[in-house]
Amino acid sequence: MPVTSIRFCRSGQSHSLLLATYASGHMRCWYVWGDECVWSVKEAVEGGKGEGHAQRQTLCMSVSCSNEQAASGGSDATIHLYDLATQQTLQIYKASSTRTLMDGHRLRVFALAFHPEREREFISGGWDNTVQFWDTRQPHAVRMLSGPHICGDALQIDPVTHQILTGSWRTDKTLEIWEYGSAEKVSEVLPDPYGNSKIYSCHWLGRDHIVAAGSQLNMLKVIHRHTLKTESRFMGLSSAVFSSAVCPAGKWAGLIAATSGNRVWLLDREGQRVKKNKQIE
Repeated sequence: MPVTSIRFCRSGQSHSLLLATYASGHMRCWYVWGDECVWSVKEAVEGGKGEGHAQRQTLCMSVSCSNEQAASGGSDATIHLYDLATQQTLQIYKASSTRTLMDGHRLRVFALAFHPEREREFISGGWDNTVQFWDTRQPHAVRMLSGPHICGDALQIDPVTHQILTGSWRTDKTLEIWEYGSAEKVSEVLPDPYGNSKIYSCHWLGRDHIVAAGSQLNMLKVIHRHTLKTESRFMGLSSAVFSSAVCPAGKWAGLIAATSGNRVWLLDREGQRVKKNKQIE
């Protein structure tokens, strides 16, 4: 079954572990350099009995700032919190039974992001047009903001300003910026003269830019964070861009990776050109 999200995780002083979630309902931890699966967890719909029970598609995952915990979201609208040292489930988070309260998700959860400095806080988004704010000590969401229709890895917290970036799979208000503390909208990205993509993936790119990609126009673009105008585009792809990533530091800092069809494209924005593309085996 398809891999739905991947995150590096620190082991000692080295980021040598890679966590992956699967549409089959598995979460697996891989040792990067040895091509070895360190451990595997099979998730089930809450209240179920594992392998023999109804399947939960695991669709997203985030790792806490200490690298001690990970949260996963899925097709049953619940969020599972794990201790990465023991692989034990610490808590399952969901909306309360009170239908008049939106204190959790009612539909699929497609994105998760732990706060970059606060171990006990994370946010989530999905099909129900909400971003939910969670405290790991509480069974239900503690607050929410409404609006974003998130269908992929399109929920990010800036490590410096702590502003939230959301990407929506729709034709208008596709990219929006929010204050973490107040949940108030700060701004939204201006319409692109080439037309808007429905967003599947977005990321902060340094302090001054945003990377966003999706379907309809099958385009990845880089947007200036302060003018909110598109500065560069990678266009003409044969299929939607379902995922993207930005290298945060080191020799390849700022390198952008994007998937389209059966290819991974590596983009060097400084040269405004494609450095390399690799077909996925």
